[in-house]
Amino acid sequence: MHPDIEILRSLAGHPPWLFPLAMGLTWLGSFGGVWLVFGLLGLLRKGGNRRLAITVLLSLLLVLIVVDLALKPLVGRPRPFLVLGRSLLLGPVPGGASFPSGHSAAAFAGAGVWGRHGRRGTILGYIYAAGVGWSRLYLGAHWPSDVAVGAIIGLLLAWLARFLAARFLPGESRTGGVV
Repeated sequence: MHPDIEILRSLAGHPPWLFPLAMGLTWLGSFGGVWLVFGLLGLLRKGGNRRLAITVLLSLLLVLIVVDLALKPLVGRPRPFLVLGRSLLLGPVPGGASFPSGHSAAAFAGAGVWGRHGRRGTILGYIYAAGVGWSRLYLGAHWPSDVAVGAIIGLLLAWLARFLAARFLPGESRTGGVV
């Protein structure tokens, strides 16, 4: 049996009492979730680190473009419940293609930007991102390889957002630190 199928069958819906946690993490991860709220609030807040907020939002925009608008339509991979049966899916039916996981890409993009700014919440950011990825497997919405590649793409796009911010936002050095 294919490793994606073995891993997914061992994780999907097990144990059942974790369903509310998985649904909550998936909901928080929708459209960049926590990171989107963080970025928008950071823009509205006086003082604070607006560059960090802009960089987080830029990373989410890059995820939207690369993952949702380019890769998913290009690859067109069917979601697991369409291949293995509807009983695998818990929760609402997700739309679009499966590869790569947009939830995972956005969660790791946000964590990647946040973590590179030396915030105390770095570990929590990556735990949150891993939790979002796990929730997509638990709910049967993605293959494990979708989540893994989504996480890698998210981290790469976080790097690109940090690079662009360091290059084009005033007051930042080329390495992303404040001058």
